Amino acid sequence: MKNSIPQFLLLENPPAQAGGDGRRRASLSLVDRSMAVFARLLQDIVVQCDLASRSGLLELLDARVKVLFWALLLVIISLKSTIVSLASIAAMIIMLMLGARVGFGHVYGKVLPLTVFFGFLLSAPSMLNIFVPGTVILPLITLQDPVSVLTITIPRQIGITEEGLVICLRLVLRVFASLSLSVLMLAVTPFPEVVRALKLFRVPDFLLLILTLTGKYIYLFAQTVLDMYRAMKVRLVFGISAADFRAWSTGRMATIFRKTQMRADDIYRAMLCRGFSGEIRLAGSRQPGRADWLGAGVLAVFVLAALVV
Repeated sequence: MKNSIPQFLLLENPPAQAGGDGRRRASLSLVDRSMAVFARLLQDIVVQCDLASRSGLLELLDARVKVLFWALLLVIISLKSTIVSLASIAAMIIMLMLGARVGFGHVYGKVLPLTVFFGFLLSAPSMLNIFVPGTVILPLITLQDPVSVLTITIPRQIGITEEGLVICLRLVLRVFASLSLSVLMLAVTPFPEVVRALKLFRVPDFLLLILTLTGKYIYLFAQTVLDMYRAMKVRLVFGISAADFRAWSTGRMATIFRKTQMRADDIYRAMLCRGFSGEIRLAGSRQPGRADWLGAGVLAVFVLAALVV
């Protein structure tokens, strides 16, 4: 029987090369990697809901207890100024993680890259004696003479100073401890419960509305971008020219912007139709039980220990 399937559908990987018009074809590998970021974002939202619903020790505590502990420990971390204190608090957070059914890979897979970027890379220049004068412990470059660039004087010997290294390590440990605590608390507390706890702590309603709607829109935005890209990709056979792909990307940006405006207006009208007056009303909240008070006592010990180290 004669095969009636078109030849181009039998190709496993259609070649993305120049067409008959000689136009350069766009490589979608970078775009695929970018779309994978949105896919991981959606996966993280779903995984967070699943992790927060498990029956671990931290997961079962009242959200108000966890939010209060979270805020107090963040304040303490921001006030600590010694490397030993910050390292001790980071170690305590790792110990606290043992009381939750959260994998180390799930938490530190997010914490370490952010720590490297926001903690180390941004503070690495402070280790050099160009910016922080001090005792050079590791010489790097030796110039013939000092050089003046605008208001900065570059010394003859450029190296890492002891004072600059302390500043860099302090910032790295502070970022690492803060991110570890925040990711852990978000992993063991459902987002709606965080909003409920903030409401009970008298956080203004408009801030809670911004926080809630932003979280929901991030999920919808990622889903919309993925759907648009997949719809475009399944229609491609031999690739797309770079100019056409730029035109497509620009058009999708405009489309998403219009969708955002329309969705915001529709949501606001729907809220008004349902009697929204700008105030968030809680349907009901459970009273803290014996386990919550016991957990609050344990977390209070952690706060006191972090305060004295």
